[in-house]
Amino acid sequence: MKLFLEILFGFIIAVVGYNLIHYFFITRPKDAGKSETISVLNDLMESAGEKCKIKIFKINDLSEIWERNIYVFEYVIEADNQLIQTITDEIESINKSGKWNHKIVMTDHYNRDNYIHIDLAYLLNLATYEYVLDMEKLKNVN
Repeated sequence: MKLFLEILFGFIIAVVGYNLIHYFFITRPKDAGKSETISVLNDLMESAGEKCKIKIFKINDLSEIWERNIYVFEYVIEADNQLIQTITDEIESINKSGKWNHKIVMTDHYNRDNYIHIDLAYLLNLATYEYVLDMEKLKNVN
């Protein structure tokens, strides 16, 4: 009986220890990166919105689709086609100015159902950078 209790106690300590380590080294930094990314990208969209009229219909977190720790969001926007060039110019301007520590990249854009879908990545970690490289490879294939 004593051996069983020691094994049970050891198992409980291992599970609690694993969850604490996972929270402090995986979950918490991931959440901080996601909130920083959405803040940066929303600031970019507000800046672009000052130059041309846009209405953000929906924002999708693409890390939920890819199931990786990537910082890429899809903006679904009601606007004219000139918006793509405006956002591209704004990204170049912000990346050159060094306003943020990391670069912003537009990985994809397309029109569907009278909405413009724009995928924006904030290169905050290696997984996001690898995602952007993979998307560049896909563009070269097509």
